[in-house]
Amino acid sequence: MNKKFFAGLILVLGLVVINSGNIYAGNKDKAAAKHPVTITGNISGMPQMTVVLELLRANDSLKVVDSQRSDASGHFVFTESISEPGLYRIHFTQDKFILLSLDKGNVKLSAGWPIVDYVVTGSPASEQLKLFVDTVIGYMTLMNGSARKIDSLKGTGNTELAKDEERMRMELNLQFRSVIKRFSDGTPYEPNAIIAARILSPQEDMQYFISFDKSLDTRYPGTILTKEFHQFVNRLKETMPEPTEVGDKAPDLTLMDTAGKKVTLSSLQGKYVLLDFWASWCGPCRAENPNVLAAYKKFKDKNFTILAVSLDNNKAKWIEAVHHDALLWRQVSDLMGWQSPAAAKYAVRGIPMNFLIDPKGVIVAKNLRGPALEDKLAELLK
Repeated sequence: MNKKFFAGLILVLGLVVINSGNIYAGNKDKAAAKHPVTITGNISGMPQMTVVLELLRANDSLKVVDSQRSDASGHFVFTESISEPGLYRIHFTQDKFILLSLDKGNVKLSAGWPIVDYVVTGSPASEQLKLFVDTVIGYMTLMNGSARKIDSLKGTGNTELAKDEERMRMELNLQFRSVIKRFSDGTPYEPNAIIAARILSPQEDMQYFISFDKSLDTRYPGTILTKEFHQFVNRLKETMPEPTEVGDKAPDLTLMDTAGKKVTLSSLQGKYVLLDFWASWCGPCRAENPNVLAAYKKFKDKNFTILAVSLDNNKAKWIEAVHHDALLWRQVSDLMGWQSPAAAKYAVRGIPMNFLIDPKGVIVAKNLRGPALEDKLAELLK
């Protein structure tokens, strides 16, 4: 697994997360003390293997702490001394491992092989985090099912029903992110708060990352996890040299269009402008283009236009896609793909991605997918 283990961790791999121990106050005396931790595992049906205990840090680094050989019955024991709460994982195979958030105490872990679920005793905090993980998996199951339903409806030509389903999926996504934020802000256990926050996407929730980061100095002053989360957020800020959140002034761009003529974003000021990042090779972008085209036709005579920025590096394929999808608005690109300075300026890490800019050049919405674009334009352009 990549060392950048936090973002989307539970969602992609269906990981089991365990938390053990008491609340850590974060003062210097407690930080200096060492607390014994014993982890006893019984994984029935597991073949004999080397089981590795790894320390995971909030700045995405990883350190091997210990390794043990399990016996024929799937039994193993780790005994460590920990000075403050931290995130760990027991690594079985390349795609099988269990996360732990440890402070002190005797943790007993039992499961069947291959590991799908688990039972943990000796830690009330473990139960809290397991409920959170179950909630996360529940939301992801619902959203993945909704995505499949949308594809099916579009495939059978039921575009209106597909739009209704897309609205429901967007509302579900907002609700899901809200649940994660409430858990991160409310849990008394710092490792739980950190791992929950890291599930969120910086692209959608950078402002939350900044406010959460500030709160750690009050909630858990001086801890290693707090310092490392500061490092993580500072790295994010470095990749976002200009703010591109709702309410921010939209950074200006100057790029060449398909005819080789310069187009400047600020030259469109005075209208509502959808700055749309896409590419000819991006399947979800091409699937989204009909929605963007419908919105353009509906609102183009109501002080609305679009400037599309392609992350292509092949001009012929870019222009071919523009013609094939019948895109009627200005198309620009620096033909640098993911190395595009324009994409970096807007912190675009995934496409399709768009920003709705008002006549004064201020971002009023972002990432408007499916019917959300028409809904927002209808609200603004009454």
